[in-house]
Amino acid sequence: MKLGKYILGLALVAAGLTSCDQDNVGATFNGPAMPNISFASEVVNGETEDESLIVPVVISRTYSTEDYTTTVTMTDATPNISLMSNEVIFPAGVEKDTLYVEATDLDWGDVETCTLKLVEADVNSANKFDSPIQEVTVSIKKPKLLPAGTCTFTDYTWGDDDGNPMTAYEVPIINIEGSNRYRIISPLYYVYKDDPVNGPTVDKSNFEFHLLDDGGAKVDDGIYFDYWGYLAYYDATNYGGYCFVGNDGDTYDVNFLLLSGTSLYTGGRFVFVWDKPEPAE
Repeated sequence: MKLGKYILGLALVAAGLTSCDQDNVGATFNGPAMPNISFASEVVNGETEDESLIVPVVISRTYSTEDYTTTVTMTDATPNISLMSNEVIFPAGVEKDTLYVEATDLDWGDVETCTLKLVEADVNSANKFDSPIQEVTVSIKKPKLLPAGTCTFTDYTWGDDDGNPMTAYEVPIINIEGSNRYRIISPLYYVYKDDPVNGPTVDKSNFEFHLLDDGGAKVDDGIYFDYWGYLAYYDATNYGGYCFVGNDGDTYDVNFLLLSGTSLYTGGRFVFVWDKPEPAE
């Protein structure tokens, strides 16, 4: 079982670029005695930028003195979603169990859904929850990539044979749906693809940034490009004097260090001028 990416929790847990919500009013318990089973919520939502995601679905019971086993059924399932096991097992003294739903082969913009249903006799037994939840809708989404204009991208780090900066025009920018995260698509490739020396081995990585409310940009600490053995190393936390983004309107000036082996060098810089799309009316 691929449990390396599953998300734990009942309400909201986020792991990097993945999240899982269990929304709506949960079931409430009124009184002890006979076993009565309920989902913890009516809706479970998951979102990821990976090709697959596993989300937990929590089931509770009102009576935990004895062992108890039941099952759930899955209906209305889209092609790439599955229930990893339909068996609900409560050992004596345990009031909760968790099932896992997995979506696979996710592409950008995909939404995989299913409905899980408890055995009606388990839900309707005596001394039950005030409002037991017999069905839960599970939805797992990979957000859309939305066009966000283009940019003129000038690289001052490497340049041509004489060390002059090189520029590419109309480099695509995309937005991760529902977020302030943007990606410049393979900017070094667009700059150097026609260079007979560097073009064949140019790094095709994207560059990601966060657009701030004031129009500025924030870059997460990390390694972004490989300049033919020198890595673009951005660490504003420890090297804020060398790693920063300045902007004047839609012109963004990104400064960073270069990492080779265990040595850091100054001089990393590129500038992009963002041609943003017109706002939708």
